[in-house]
Amino acid sequence: MELLRIIAMALVVVCHTNYWAVGEPTLAMCLQEPVKSFAQYLSVSFAIVCVNCFVFISGWFSIKLTRRGLANLVFQLLFYSTLVYCAFVATGLIRFGFMDFLRHADFISNFWFIRAYIPLFLLSPILNVFIERAGKTTARTTLLAYAFMDIVMGWGIDLLHVNGGYCLFHLGFIYLLARYIRVYGGRWFSWDKRRDLSVYVLISLGTAVLVFLMSRLSPAVWHHCGKMFLYNSPLVIAATVYLSLFFAKLDFKSRAVNMVGASSFAVFLIHGDPLIAEPYLKPYCAQLFFSSNIWMFTIVIALLIIGLFVIAFLVDQVRQWLWRMIQRVAFD
Repeated sequence: MELLRIIAMALVVVCHTNYWAVGEPTLAMCLQEPVKSFAQYLSVSFAIVCVNCFVFISGWFSIKLTRRGLANLVFQLLFYSTLVYCAFVATGLIRFGFMDFLRHADFISNFWFIRAYIPLFLLSPILNVFIERAGKTTARTTLLAYAFMDIVMGWGIDLLHVNGGYCLFHLGFIYLLARYIRVYGGRWFSWDKRRDLSVYVLISLGTAVLVFLMSRLSPAVWHHCGKMFLYNSPLVIAATVYLSLFFAKLDFKSRAVNMVGASSFAVFLIHGDPLIAEPYLKPYCAQLFFSSNIWMFTIVIALLIIGLFVIAFLVDQVRQWLWRMIQRVAFD
């Protein structure tokens, strides 16, 4: 599953450099530049499973809440926020200010995912015990009720205001779903891995085609296209499950993949940093998208992703070394 962790993080960058930076294709663009619009819908359709997959992995293996694990997560967040801030000060891009530094180090406010994932981390023992001890019937019934609230009431009619899945409520559902599948399975989750991959491809491709056709019908219909790419969309959740199951059944082991996977979260913390994402990444990707053809944009973004992984891996070796030193003092 470490390979999926790497791919999920690469897909996060795809979403950020495409849908977030460039924005949803306008109605005029869908009509005047159909190829470029469809390419954008297609890429985000395949990539939008990224966050769900990342949480699914946590649920699949189950989070083990320990003081050491929580401290490691907090140290990682503080390390990268401090590193980026100091790099900007050292290069003269910003002037140092103590209060500015504290605001920048406030990862709870700066990252919605961290704001949702840390409570999930803290709640994980309760969720783990529930799935393992409630029994299959009770766990399934509870999960179905949770799915109704997250998908129907949260995504369909937006009664619960779960913000499209950008919240703890939805991440908790994905976590429980992964734990249930891992512990109890079921005939829908026992297919051959090639069928799992095929289902993911068909759902993602079908979603892209559906949204593209919707975008060309009328302004009223186009307005709802973005809803298909929310994290709690039933199609996105289904695609998440079958892509994750494909990698869970994949018999692949690699020390190099494990090493890169251990540093993959750094990719998110670096490129998503407020000093980088909003003032630099977003305008650059938008300008690149509108000033070049789709092939050039794809090549540049692919090179950007590779560069981010290389930088993140190298820098994270320092972070891991420092954490080992801290562990010996604080926990051993």
